[in-house]
Amino acid sequence: MSADPMNAGPASRVGQGPLAEGQARRYAFLLLLAYLLFYIAPLGLRPLMIPDEIRYGEIPREMIESGDWVAPHLNGLRYFEKPVLGYWVVAVSMRLFGENAFALRLPSALAAGLSALCLFVLLWRARRDARLALSAAVIFLSLFGVYLIGTYNILDSGFSFWLTAAFCSFYLAHASTDTRRRNAALVALGLCTGAAFLSKGFLAFALLGLVVVPFVLWKRRWRELFSLGWLPLLTAVLLILPWALMVHLREPDFWRYFFWEEHVRRFLADDAQHGEPAWFYLAWLPLLAAPWVLQGVSVLKGLGHREAGGGKAAADDLTPYLLLWLALPFLFFSASRGKLPTYILPCLAPLAAIMAIALHRYFAAGGAGRAFRYGAALAAVVCALLAAALFALQQGWFGEPLWQRGESAKWLALLAALLLAAALFLGVMRPAPAMRRVAGFALALMPLLLVLQAALPLRTAFSKMPVDFLRANRDLVTPDTVLLSDDIMIHAVNWVYHRSDVIMTGAGESRHGLSFDDARGRLLQGDALRDFIMANLGRRNMVLIHHADALDKMRAMMPPQAEMRRWGLFVLWYLPAMD
Repeated sequence: MSADPMNAGPASRVGQGPLAEGQARRYAFLLLLAYLLFYIAPLGLRPLMIPDEIRYGEIPREMIESGDWVAPHLNGLRYFEKPVLGYWVVAVSMRLFGENAFALRLPSALAAGLSALCLFVLLWRARRDARLALSAAVIFLSLFGVYLIGTYNILDSGFSFWLTAAFCSFYLAHASTDTRRRNAALVALGLCTGAAFLSKGFLAFALLGLVVVPFVLWKRRWRELFSLGWLPLLTAVLLILPWALMVHLREPDFWRYFFWEEHVRRFLADDAQHGEPAWFYLAWLPLLAAPWVLQGVSVLKGLGHREAGGGKAAADDLTPYLLLWLALPFLFFSASRGKLPTYILPCLAPLAAIMAIALHRYFAAGGAGRAFRYGAALAAVVCALLAAALFALQQGWFGEPLWQRGESAKWLALLAALLLAAALFLGVMRPAPAMRRVAGFALALMPLLLVLQAALPLRTAFSKMPVDFLRANRDLVTPDTVLLSDDIMIHAVNWVYHRSDVIMTGAGESRHGLSFDDARGRLLQGDALRDFIMANLGRRNMVLIHHADALDKMRAMMPPQAEMRRWGLFVLWYLPAMD
């Protein structure tokens, strides 16, 4: 058993001396304020987007409306792509704050903040260095990928939090010599693993096993997998089992579909959903890790140094563990056939911790921080070039401007934010304590991200944000109106009109739900759709909503009395009943 990092003394506080208690509290308070300002405050600024945000809001809404908290449904159809914990959390948020963008996005933002807290606890308990622990939290929250996903209603942020908490709990259990603390960490590991499973499924066990087993084999502690591993495994099973049995009894097909279609086929099948090449994440990682990817030289230099002063910090196995935590899941996701950029969010937590440790070593080595200054200068240049490109684009030098007439305030605010970011990055180049440099580099880009929330061009709303358009036509929809929608617009229609009986004109991700006998008549296409419209024409109010891609096809089957309304790429047809 390794030495207990909880008892690490001054030798672990490398190079720059420990932060005073009051100073550490001040930095922590400022980090909390920044988190509230940049993560929590803007959650309601941007309208909800299709497809993910509204889909993962509609499922909890239908849970609340139906009272069925066991089997997820979408548009009243079975939806077996994910377990239930993520939906439960969003449903609770909706109960507290209402059916709005803030409530839907709050769980993702809280998950990001709690993930940062996990990194802080891990590094504080392992090294007893407040500067290092705070740096890891600051770097993590300022990563572009973390911010983007953490202010968006998607289940990946919650899954990543539970997984981060599980990885941190394992290491603390591994490093502790105190039996009570070790067992508490093992129970926490089991709870977090079970919660990760309830968020996204078997992937939780796969990723943890992929890292933990090689690590304990490397440490020659493989016997502990059997002598201690039963405790977190039992805890996880006890947490998972009640819902797993209930959903099996309610929907016997759930586990077959969820395991085979959402795990095996998505990983191995040539026609897997979101199929991408093996190098896909290598291309995305620099963007997700911005702006800290520009400090790559500083990080590599820091990793080349040993911890100053020797002792526990120089000899512990935290850095190798973090490297395994980063590399093996990254390779696993890269080997999978199905890929989305959000899938590698669990890799960003160890990346942030590694960067913090590397920069800690880099500054402790006594250098002048030249590489860090060069990284800050490069970041300033990138922001300046982006500002120039934005200005040129809006002047029409590269084609049609992205922001339309009447939206000048948006792109000018974005331009100002880019120039401010460049100035802030240049400010980081001035001599200052290491913690201030890390905090300054982290905060430089955040005003830009905040402005971006409110400065999206109208054309984005025209293609991705249909809620306002649907609300503007709410007067056409009564409880007895027949609603029809394609698979692009369907969940926005569910959300706005509080209807889970919308007839679909395209299957999309509801294909499996439509395969059940009680879903007959819920999908109408081609001649069947035309016949339905003509059979009900004049007898019932009908509203059909679809994406503009299908406009020519829909126009050809609409009767002369149909009224068409359009906003951007969203189209609504109104066919009134005869009085």
